[in-house]
Amino acid sequence: MKPFSCRSLTGLCLLLFISCSNQLEDLSRVDETRLAAAYAVPIIDSEVTLSEILGDVNEDVSLSVDPDGLLRFTYSGEVPAVGSDIIFSRLEEIGQGIFLPITASRIAASFGLPGQADIEELRVKGGLMSYNLPNTYDRPVAVTLTIPNAERDGEPFIISSNLPAYSGSGEPPTFSNPGAPIDLNGYSLSIPNDSLFFEYTMIDDQGNELEPSPNTSVVITNLKFSFMRGYLGQELYPGGRDTISVDFFDRYLEGEIFFVNPTITMTLINTFGVPALAQVNVLNVIDVNGQVIPITGEAVDEGFYFEFPTTPGDTAYTTFVFDNTNSNIDEVLSARPVALDYEVNALINPDEDTEINGFLTDSSAYRAQVKVELPLYGNASDFTVRDTFPINLMDRYQDVVGVDFRLTTKNSLPLGMLLQGTFLDAQGNALADLNDGEIQLLRPAPVDAAGNTTNIVPVTNDISFTGDRLEALRTANRLVITLDISTTDEGTPFVRVTDNQRLQVLLGAIVRVERP
Repeated sequence: MKPFSCRSLTGLCLLLFISCSNQLEDLSRVDETRLAAAYAVPIIDSEVTLSEILGDVNEDVSLSVDPDGLLRFTYSGEVPAVGSDIIFSRLEEIGQGIFLPITASRIAASFGLPGQADIEELRVKGGLMSYNLPNTYDRPVAVTLTIPNAERDGEPFIISSNLPAYSGSGEPPTFSNPGAPIDLNGYSLSIPNDSLFFEYTMIDDQGNELEPSPNTSVVITNLKFSFMRGYLGQELYPGGRDTISVDFFDRYLEGEIFFVNPTITMTLINTFGVPALAQVNVLNVIDVNGQVIPITGEAVDEGFYFEFPTTPGDTAYTTFVFDNTNSNIDEVLSARPVALDYEVNALINPDEDTEINGFLTDSSAYRAQVKVELPLYGNASDFTVRDTFPINLMDRYQDVVGVDFRLTTKNSLPLGMLLQGTFLDAQGNALADLNDGEIQLLRPAPVDAAGNTTNIVPVTNDISFTGDRLEALRTANRLVITLDISTTDEGTPFVRVTDNQRLQVLLGAIVRVERP
């Protein structure tokens, strides 16, 4: 039988209370001819694992079971992808407007990036080219403009025309395209020495090569690129900053808890075709008191390399795990964290090795996924949490004059739990306690040397509701539950919480009803 799925251990307490109230509601409708009666009511008989008690969490938190049964909380986050627009935008600034006077048979247009970058190839996804090729000679000529290192579909860029002789007055004959610029989309450009070369010839009818006429020019506008290849220089790509909420300690009051082998796993998903170093710019834990505690270690100080694809369209994955061998994570994540604050930057070509030719596409990006994993292996001593549950029983049970609950738990978890509860009214005034003193809700099961439980431990509690306590049950607005949780032997040994450890809950009640 699985009658419930609760968000946290405090949900177990709420379950018991709600189940009781549902049964009381039925018993308030007894036959009016019976003036006094007592009813024995079985309420709960359930056996569950801790993962069933916790149930579904949310999209950023998961509860998983290791192959050996160990339960593990995983808190996840991801920063938005960082694209390659830094380098592309610099090139496109150059390509916004290029005016190139043609004054010789071979002219270069610079496409260099700052620093040591050396681009060898560019692929164009947009841009327009206009040309103005006049003939100011008194003889007919043939003009040809070639971009030998620009190809589309295997064919180099070339345009040509025959122009008549210039009469000497008025506008000279001109080969131009002012109203129909050439669309450069689809051209692949080889860029030796960071330059794109234009070759121009003007041949007269006798076969003589002439110097370009005055005002011979090429204009290129709005160049945009989809691909570049070469040594692209050293560049820092700042990553986004993100925070992962760790709600394990949301309702923490006091006490100690220690996790054995917690981890923070960074997965870098990369389509940049260049060597890169992940620089951990921020990696801090924020504890329940608001203190910022940095995670330290060599990888935080020096970064770590991540894989890069060698073929456009491929994706490279790099996983780096911060654990207790390379950082102070076990101490930090046992300091009751409520959030992990992180930022990971990418430094491309960190070693400035100019022999490595990389590539970028206009869709190249890297992004970082981060997971905080808290295995339920460790210990806890007087780990105290508090939660508040709304209730609305009002005065539906006027004929109930007493309820005696018997709660029995049979526990194979290495967790002990002391419970205190207080009923409050709408103004926050305390009406009555749930019980006289603490309730030993669970007694922890003993463990062996490996931290695995070895036995089942029963606990029985009798709880009575009469007088003021019963009136509080009728009129309360909410119930405040405080749980004091310790592992076996008051948190001395390390214990393992696994999915094969079970908890049986048996709850019954004697309900006394009187009618006037």
